[in-house]
Amino acid sequence: MTTADLLVRNARVYTGEASSPWADAFACSDGRILAVGKEGDIGSLAGPRTEVLDAGGRLVLPGFLDAHVHLIWGYELGSWLDLTDRPSLDEIQQRVATYAEEHPREDMIVGHGFDYAALREEGLPDARALDAAVDDRPVLLMSYDGHTGWGNTQFVDRAEAIVRSVGSDVGEMRRDPLTRKPTGIFHRIFDLMACMPEIQGRRSIEGLQRTIAEASRLGITTAFDVQVGLEDLHAYEELRNLGGLTVRIRAAIHHPKGTPRARYSEFAAARSRHDDDWFRVGAIKLYIDGVQETGTAALLEPYADNPTAIGETVYDEEEYATVVAELDRLGFQICTHACGDRGVRIALGAYERAARQNGTFGRRHRIEHCENVAPEDYPRFKELGVVPCMMPRHAAPEITRRWREAVGLERTRIAFPWRELLDHGAAIAFASDWPVASLNPLVGIREAVTRRAPDGEPSPHRISLADAIDAYTRRAAFACFAETTRGSISVGKYADFIVLSEDLFDIPADRISEVRVIRTVVGGRTVYEEAAQSPSQ
Repeated sequence: MTTADLLVRNARVYTGEASSPWADAFACSDGRILAVGKEGDIGSLAGPRTEVLDAGGRLVLPGFLDAHVHLIWGYELGSWLDLTDRPSLDEIQQRVATYAEEHPREDMIVGHGFDYAALREEGLPDARALDAAVDDRPVLLMSYDGHTGWGNTQFVDRAEAIVRSVGSDVGEMRRDPLTRKPTGIFHRIFDLMACMPEIQGRRSIEGLQRTIAEASRLGITTAFDVQVGLEDLHAYEELRNLGGLTVRIRAAIHHPKGTPRARYSEFAAARSRHDDDWFRVGAIKLYIDGVQETGTAALLEPYADNPTAIGETVYDEEEYATVVAELDRLGFQICTHACGDRGVRIALGAYERAARQNGTFGRRHRIEHCENVAPEDYPRFKELGVVPCMMPRHAAPEITRRWREAVGLERTRIAFPWRELLDHGAAIAFASDWPVASLNPLVGIREAVTRRAPDGEPSPHRISLADAIDAYTRRAAFACFAETTRGSISVGKYADFIVLSEDLFDIPADRISEVRVIRTVVGGRTVYEEAAQSPSQ
């Protein structure tokens, strides 16, 4: 009989397995779950060298999987001006001016987190509004969702030079419809940033390490970094070699529009090079649309605040379908950003076409966000085996004012259809989309189970606590092609689990996000443990 090297006892174990959801204890050996069940039975597996973890009667869950996150942003975020507290235009101008005075040697000022609704009512400001704060060097501010960029005139000049050099409208610079002059607004700023040495040069392994450590503190044991450039993949290997990789990583390579087919061999080489359960590359990230706040999400019907627009797609349908078919043929899982219902429909159609053309059903392609979905498309997710990867926090009323204004009341009422997709058999997975929203999975779980409709009543889209946990564990593992090794506390799976300060099943749902992770274990090894507090604390 195998002797356990770790035994977890005196616990309220939520296994995540429908056939046996609760247990008292479990044993681990060589980084995997050896046995799960009643403490009296599990205790017989202990030996003289077995580490015994007394959970003190606390709730133990499978480790969280964040199925859509941007951890590589940790490279830079710590060095950027923080605007995530939703300052007004006047406050932003004051902060930028003060930051510039305090950092005279920075060749470009970069900030992150401005909120559309917190700015002036008539729409996004222009370059001149930032010139009023700083005009002697480039300034770039990004919206909280990471899509929209706002630059001063010096930044616009820098961007125009890059556009000329690469020969395409990288960053999607908005221009005045009459003068054709740049306004200072960019709809896909992340593509432009990848071409700017001033920004790329700020990256450091220390930044990524801080982000990984924070994920471990929040109970995340696997993360799907859904948009990583080929040039950044090395960072995870370097961090792993330094002993700082405490979260298992899945990664999707970013495929901007215009990516030459010649790069596909590099994608395949990266997939072969990074192919184990600590760091695996097997997916490609595409975009078909943008976001509702700026009118760039592709809708089936016109925007409520702009009846002449339905949002343009990043690719025309035929070009997108061709790209999807080729990547599908090469064996990649495809993750397509689609916020609007027309974008979702285009993605579903391309996936179906690729599977029929290539004979490759079962690739488990994904659609990221799915904020607006036409009800007639709900059953297609199950029919086609497509995973809707959704972010509960994005539905929160306090951060969706501009979103609601753009799409209108009727579409808001049926938006973020978690309950409907589950009822139609879709393999829904949850995620944070950090740094767009909180990295804490418990914030997302609270949102999923307490969501309210626009009139303040309980939303019909809210789901049960068990379903929300499932979407952050077992279903998220399925979305990452990792369901055989994680997502539940089951014999044979990795010993990836967390211990919580309170029992989620025994407290009011609106308190879920107040609960703390007090221990995170990956492969049977504690990677985070909350420091003991003194009696006075």
